[in-house]
Amino acid sequence: MQINDYLFEPVHILSCIEEVLDDYKPLLEEKQFQIQFSMSDDTVYTDQRGLRFLLRQIISNSIKYCGNKPALNFTSLKEKGRFVCAIRDNGIGVRGCDLPYLFEKGFTGDSGKERKKATGMGLYLAKEMAKELNITLQVKSEWKKGFEIRIYFPLVDSMAEFRQNSHPAPSAPI
Repeated sequence: MQINDYLFEPVHILSCIEEVLDDYKPLLEEKQFQIQFSMSDDTVYTDQRGLRFLLRQIISNSIKYCGNKPALNFTSLKEKGRFVCAIRDNGIGVRGCDLPYLFEKGFTGDSGKERKKATGMGLYLAKEMAKELNITLQVKSEWKKGFEIRIYFPLVDSMAEFRQNSHPAPSAPI
């Protein structure tokens, strides 16, 4: 895809997250997820449709691989000229040996029966979308203790500034 396929504009990140959570409301309620926010509704400059797609991949994985008393925590901060949105769950997590490969196409990991039906496409597609949107993804996880993904947005106010700063770091484990 080319940058012309997207409409980059100011997007309220918290509102965008809430819209995606609303899409998953029946599943979240069925599994009795506890959802917590420690973030303000900061504005990021991105394509709203692409960001929703990326968030859906992350939230869908949290639902698929949740444990007992599932929880999703959303936090935000500003760090080194970037806005950071962290999404953490308390699900089954990912084995340390699998972390370097999470964003590879078709990679499903060695996480036992929970991932037998996995396609290995969700985080791969999230990474591909992140590249298109000039967003960096980083993950960290402890096996059986949860998964966290951080989404790094450049702090920009316009398309000209976005193009000038369009060189994201590769997606990787934290």
